[in-house]
Amino acid sequence: MTETAQPRLPMAALISASLLSIGVGYASTAPYDAIIAIDALKIGHGDFALILTLASIVGVVASVALGWLSDRIGDRRLLMLVTALLGALGMGLMYWLRSPMAFVVAYCVILPFGNSAFSQTFAYARVYYDQTRPEDAEFRITVLRSIYAASWVMVPPLAGWIAAVYQVFDVYLLAAVAYVVCGAISLVMLADPATRVISAPPKPSPDGKGGIALPMLVGICGVLLINVAIKVSGTATPLAMVSHFGGNIGDVGIAAGIGAFLEIPLMLAWGLLGRRFRKHTLIAAGALIYALYQVLLTQASGVTEVFWLQIPRAVAIAVLMGVPISYMQEAIRGRVGLSTSLLDVTIVASGMLSAGIFGLVAAPGRYLELFWVAAALATCGALVLVVAHNVLQRQPAVQH
Repeated sequence: MTETAQPRLPMAALISASLLSIGVGYASTAPYDAIIAIDALKIGHGDFALILTLASIVGVVASVALGWLSDRIGDRRLLMLVTALLGALGMGLMYWLRSPMAFVVAYCVILPFGNSAFSQTFAYARVYYDQTRPEDAEFRITVLRSIYAASWVMVPPLAGWIAAVYQVFDVYLLAAVAYVVCGAISLVMLADPATRVISAPPKPSPDGKGGIALPMLVGICGVLLINVAIKVSGTATPLAMVSHFGGNIGDVGIAAGIGAFLEIPLMLAWGLLGRRFRKHTLIAAGALIYALYQVLLTQASGVTEVFWLQIPRAVAIAVLMGVPISYMQEAIRGRVGLSTSLLDVTIVASGMLSAGIFGLVAAPGRYLELFWVAAALATCGALVLVVAHNVLQRQPAVQH
């Protein structure tokens, strides 16, 4: 932020509205990606897995490039604007063309960059609050993550209703409009020079070394395994809901909405626990709860039981979607943008790995097997985090 002036804009409201819009854009379509690709566009399971893999590869490149650029560009707000507009373009392309080729172009070329609006906005928020409210910057990031989650309360059920009553492709129009709103917020911020934030130069590491320390690097691998588990389950659950649990596309949105409604207060509760416990401990605990949820999901016999199981899922997701943001932002000293991009890297890399698992395991009638795989991955991720910070990190002076 500039040294000579304070923003005249309500920054907390604008940042919150921007993340809420990004959440609407993602929540409108994410629960239905597999159903749209496989059921509506008749893309085969293997081809869908290949598309997810390609999208993940491009996503890794996009995340690292934009993260590196955000620490060097003179104005982070420009990247927020560009990524939001790319998100609108990708969603708009799917709404208008509604074809397998449009799906490939949108998900493998455009949206990997558009999805970075999430991390770019969080990177901006972290630098902004580090400079204006350093005493509670981390908790404010947790609050912002809960605001992002609020979009999942109403939007998936709404999108499910739109898909069931009108056409499934209409959810892309809702997503495109949301990204346009996010871009408009960035334009408003650009109009006020005082909203520009400038990162402080990196401070030297106490041990004289740069880059990512080994415990953190191993810990990131643990987060990656957990994200793979979430991706595998997230892809399989809508398909299992329709084919195994006797539900419909509207029930997919209801389940997502129930979970998101519970996640909001739970995220704030985990954020308060973060003041007493180390971040990796909270993430590992959430991963074990998520593994238990996956096991219970394999024993469910109908939609009603799946709805009830959104309670333990919400407990786990509240920490797994909130705490890793602050955890990752501390990975590379003095490089908030690049560090935040690591979250994107783990997410898109997990998409690539989960696509391979989906291609190998998924088939009509075999979706429950993917839940067992997700349970094993989440458990392994928790163990890796514990080893990274309780065994490899022999000097526990620095919290992660």
